[in-house]
Amino acid sequence: MKINNELRNLIPPLTPEEYENLENSITEDGCRDSIITWNDTIVDGHNRYDICLKNNIKFNTIKKEFDDINQVKLWMINNQNGRRNLTDGWKFELAQSKKAILILKGKENLKTNIGGGQRLSTVDKGKEHNTQKELAKGLGWSSGKVAQADVVWQNAPKEVKEEIKKGEKTFNEAYKNIKKEERLGKIKLQRAEIEKEVLEKPKGKYDVIVIDPPWRYDGDIYKAQKDNLPTYEPEGFRGTAPYPTMSLEEIKNIKLPVKDDCVLWLWTTNLFLLDMGALLENWGFEIKSILTWDKEHFGTGRWLRSQTEHCILAIKGKPFFNNTKWGTLIREKRTIHSKKPEIFYTMVDEICAGRKLDYFARNKRAGWDVYGDEVL
Repeated sequence: MKINNELRNLIPPLTPEEYENLENSITEDGCRDSIITWNDTIVDGHNRYDICLKNNIKFNTIKKEFDDINQVKLWMINNQNGRRNLTDGWKFELAQSKKAILILKGKENLKTNIGGGQRLSTVDKGKEHNTQKELAKGLGWSSGKVAQADVVWQNAPKEVKEEIKKGEKTFNEAYKNIKKEERLGKIKLQRAEIEKEVLEKPKGKYDVIVIDPPWRYDGDIYKAQKDNLPTYEPEGFRGTAPYPTMSLEEIKNIKLPVKDDCVLWLWTTNLFLLDMGALLENWGFEIKSILTWDKEHFGTGRWLRSQTEHCILAIKGKPFFNNTKWGTLIREKRTIHSKKPEIFYTMVDEICAGRKLDYFARNKRAGWDVYGDEVL
């Protein structure tokens, strides 16, 4: 009787408790299930075989015929899928193994059929197993869960995969950790650029500037990590920014590319309203009014849940400004993080004229220059 370690390692191992229960059952009642072999190699019953040898217990064998070792593997995988206590990690591992085998068999069929003069479109038998949709269907999972599992299996270290296969960690937990590390890595690089003052600056000067500084809150990921403080998880705390933030002093040091006559629209939140006077004085602007945005959404906040955001209207010199209908309140439902409402830009375009800059922008916009980390 031969043991092929590649085949043995293909199947999920029993837990210590499962192995103990199996051994007790065999020693008390004998080996009731036959050990299945192919060319004298065990394909099902490795644990039963070990227990019988150790305890000198007789066992029966059943020989099965397969075309090749890949057909053996497919049979073993399908046989394992019937186990009720299979973890999600092992289910996905087996599904990935099955997919690889079927794709390989499809390529072999492709070579054979091309050699025999058959049409290319009829041969790839493994193609239908190479999509997230088919994997999800076979596993009984959502396509989103399969997509998460794909990311984890491609990026997670071996020890994390083993934890998932043992049921000690979920795919969702591992996926969140991977995405968190990706964000932290990106934020660190951008933060280094901010601290070295090597970020590309807007070129030329502007008549109108909209600026939405990346204000730093107590839950800022980078700052907490740098200062060795507890961090707020973006998934667990609603107010954490997914981009590098700046201190008030860093924002004060921004050299705005303004003309002698300029209109400034400065976005801020409730927490920083009292800092706006000093900031605008430092930039050489005079406050004229405050615009409030009703987001029509009950959002974040540690004391009161926020539904509004504010934009300070300030000027330098004597800029063009023509307003006949707009008041201090605009309403539009919020969308993605930090993205400002379209109605605001409609208002600014109607009121202001000249060269316009959207500083720390999220979107490209006709008639505007944009500067920011993630311009879409």
